[in-house]
Amino acid sequence: MIKLFRNIRQKLLDEGKTGKYLKYAVGEIILVVIGILIALSINHWNQDRLNGFEKRDLLSKLHVEFKSNKKVVANFRIAEERAIKSAMNLINLVGATEEDLLSHNLDSLLFLSFPSNELAFADNAVNSIVENGRLNLFENDSITALLNHWNSLTEIRKTRFAKLDSWNNEHFLPFLLSHISFREMDSNANYEWAGTSKVKPSYYPLFQKIEFENLLDNSLWLHQQIISRLDETDFLIDDILQATGSKNYD
Repeated sequence: MIKLFRNIRQKLLDEGKTGKYLKYAVGEIILVVIGILIALSINHWNQDRLNGFEKRDLLSKLHVEFKSNKKVVANFRIAEERAIKSAMNLINLVGATEEDLLSHNLDSLLFLSFPSNELAFADNAVNSIVENGRLNLFENDSITALLNHWNSLTEIRKTRFAKLDSWNNEHFLPFLLSHISFREMDSNANYEWAGTSKVKPSYYPLFQKIEFENLLDNSLWLHQQIISRLDETDFLIDDILQATGSKNYD
């Protein structure tokens, strides 16, 4: 094709038809520009099509992940609310008579007030989108703001959990060391080393201490902060599920 155009131009020059040559040259330039624009348009259309496929695939993966994450929140909430209920039972027993205390399984209540569950979310799709710089696929969608909120909320949750762990490990558990039997408390989890303690102290003096009540009170407050973050997480997951539903794939 290029050779054909060259021959036509040369023929016009040889015949001295300079005016026609210039018109032809301009027409040739216009044709080349149009060809380039068409090629760019096709390339842009093809890239948009590929981006659309990738976007639908990522939305589908996000939807599956966050359906799983909603179950994770529900299971974590059960353990957290059980811990709060146990701590509330304990704090209501502060100041009780020894007879009243003996009617409760205090080791079980203490054990349940220190939940060992962890909040482990599925995050492969989220991490892949962020690490590969693919948030631009959703630049005009609400999902971008939702995923940014998710990442921010993740850091807030970590802070809340860290505060509770620090409180328990640095204050509450050290205080309990000389007042209860950890071995008998751990019997509620059927650990191999757990069992009846031969030196278990009376729990009555513990429940007469204002310090114990204060420790329980602050633990309850920290647990409540976690529940608040769980509520926020649950609402956000619902919004993400709505934004990643199949109706958003087009």
